[in-house]
Amino acid sequence: MAFSFTGDLGCEYGGGVSCHKNKPLVTLPDGSVRGGPKQSFAGWMLYNRFWFKHDTHGITVGGGVLDNPGRYLVLLSPINGADAVSGSPYFPAAPGLPFKGWDASITYDWMPKQYITFRWEYGYRHASVPYWSGAGGITPPGGNNGSPAQFVCLDNTPGPTGAGCGSHGGLWTPDLRKDEPSIRMAIMVKF
Repeated sequence: MAFSFTGDLGCEYGGGVSCHKNKPLVTLPDGSVRGGPKQSFAGWMLYNRFWFKHDTHGITVGGGVLDNPGRYLVLLSPINGADAVSGSPYFPAAPGLPFKGWDASITYDWMPKQYITFRWEYGYRHASVPYWSGAGGITPPGGNNGSPAQFVCLDNTPGPTGAGCGSHGGLWTPDLRKDEPSIRMAIMVKF
């Protein structure tokens, strides 16, 4: 048996964000800013691994929780080709915006030889806001239009506000979900 517990804590402060709690935003005489929305990260993971039948079978059970107000460490889904630099109006990251999540998984490994592993795994992830890709996907109907920082109209033209898409067939929205169940299977071979 092997047991693992990991915890992470962190925060940002200054420049309009606060480390420990939401505070009134105050501009000081020198022009610097104090206070602002909470911008922090707290998370933990707990996993336990069991081996049996002379270490040819293994089961791993575990999960974790995170809280990241401000979303500054949440990875941005590549909605319409977005990245951390471009950002996305469909999943903004800004001080004060909430993000909480948790996950759990169970994994079964069969290792008939030292050089090969057959793995079956079930995982479930949840977020407090729509985050995971659903069956409808995160790519606009006409493909990525090259303007990931703007909304996308149904005819694939960019729309800075989304309200301007009325004459372009309406506003496209990515299929984001709060929950993501998944089953994974893998074969790992060591050379």
